[in-house]
Amino acid sequence: GQEPVTVLLTGLPAAGKTPIAAASERRLFDAGRAVAVIDGQSLRRGLSRDLGFSMTDRSENLRRAAEVAKTLNAAGLITIAAFVAPQEEVRQKAKEVVGGERFLVVHIDAPEDWRREHDEQGVYAKADAGEITTLTGVSLEYEPPAKPDLVLKPAEMSFEDCAAAVGELLGV
Repeated sequence: GQEPVTVLLTGLPAAGKTPIAAASERRLFDAGRAVAVIDGQSLRRGLSRDLGFSMTDRSENLRRAAEVAKTLNAAGLITIAAFVAPQEEVRQKAKEVVGGERFLVVHIDAPEDWRREHDEQGVYAKADAGEITTLTGVSLEYEPPAKPDLVLKPAEMSFEDCAAAVGELLGV
């Protein structure tokens, strides 16, 4: 069989990474695949609770996620990692950790008005109010992936259709 891969869902805050990860997990599970989701926000509450939001800390958060993903892949699980991961260089480092041939990048591309409308954490309102000073896409730059394996536009398709596209990418 094919070696399990890690799929990095990268995109701006509230672009739909978490719901697409959840829908993809259900789809893969229903197809009989062993799958795990690593979510940037969850990781920050546990394994990375010592980290802040500087570029160095963001890079370390993704490095830890990559190590976890590599371990899960070795245990036979497909891993879906939902992270803002704003820097191309840092995404490439994560790819090196996991292994180039086992690391797929999916860019979740949603326009700002859609992201603001779907912002359940209220991060854009907090950034507008000055409560958050380091929000990617507002005060910090997001570098779109140079050569993503897949681009999803949740403003134009359902989360289920996005998950179906992830499944196709994985041959499921």
